[in-house]
Amino acid sequence: MDFKKIETIFIIAFAILNLYLFNSYTNRTSLHYATSFDDSVNIVERMDQSDINLPNFEEVEHEVKAVQADDHDLLEEEAIDLEDQAGSVSSDGSYYTSFLSNPLELDGNPNDGFTDSDYMAIEEFVKSDYVLFGQEYSFGEFDPETSRFIYYQTVNGLPVMDGTSQISLFIDSNNDIFSYHQLYAGPMTDQGEEEETITDLEAVQILFQNNDIPPGSTVDLPILSYHRTLDLEDLSIYTPVWVVRVSTSSGKQSFRVHALNGTIIQNPAVFPLEEEEEDQESGDDEGDQDFEEADGEDDGPDQDPTEDDDEGQNDQDQNAEEQMND
Repeated sequence: MDFKKIETIFIIAFAILNLYLFNSYTNRTSLHYATSFDDSVNIVERMDQSDINLPNFEEVEHEVKAVQADDHDLLEEEAIDLEDQAGSVSSDGSYYTSFLSNPLELDGNPNDGFTDSDYMAIEEFVKSDYVLFGQEYSFGEFDPETSRFIYYQTVNGLPVMDGTSQISLFIDSNNDIFSYHQLYAGPMTDQGEEEETITDLEAVQILFQNNDIPPGSTVDLPILSYHRTLDLEDLSIYTPVWVVRVSTSSGKQSFRVHALNGTIIQNPAVFPLEEEEEDQESGDDEGDQDFEEADGEDDGPDQDPTEDDDEGQNDQDQNAEEQMND
């Protein structure tokens, strides 16, 4: 038996098999990418046919880590040193409400818009000693429905936009800032390795396929942010989430898509403010810590400036102005 010839035949056979397997893998990979691209184009075309106005997507896959915030009492510990304001910390220590002794005067208004000098003045105020940990916050937006400027705590360049760590600055009937409300998640540390996110376009496509974007709507450019996805007694975990805002004839709605696995976050953002308002309405306001104004007055305002109804907001403005005049 010619073993050398048999060996040669086996070598040639294995070479042909390897070549076949390599070609099959290459063809399948090319087909996968082509199919994914075609599906993406088809979804965009379907949205265009539905008269959905889309932004200019960045289509970037970001490398992001999850972050951890430990339980703390920093607001309660530090708020007593704040000057020229009357304030109180919530019973659970999660947020601080302040009324300014001297409102921050602004030149603009919600109807005509605010000036560059207004935004500069607000920025200087937030970064000053009048606000705790203000250096960790960045301007987000002005919300005309609640008459407030919103600053978000920023971690690794991403805003925390789930309502658990932000500063809301409220304007009164004179369009001056008379009060602010602060939530602070605390210092955050990176957890685990960097993971690749889906793109902003993919987040919108997921919502469209879930029938969350109706025909004729307008989609804002999605914002990559942090969202609290795990809340334990001693710590919280925040993961990257795409915030997608959709405007329709009935108003604007925000959606959240997990930036790592593409799932739609159904549960609403947690707003400790709303929980505290319910406690106040039921008469449970024990545990609030009041701080004296710099001019020696002891009584701080009882109402929360963040109630959405106009009557409640007007009452707060009146109480605040009366208190400033005392």
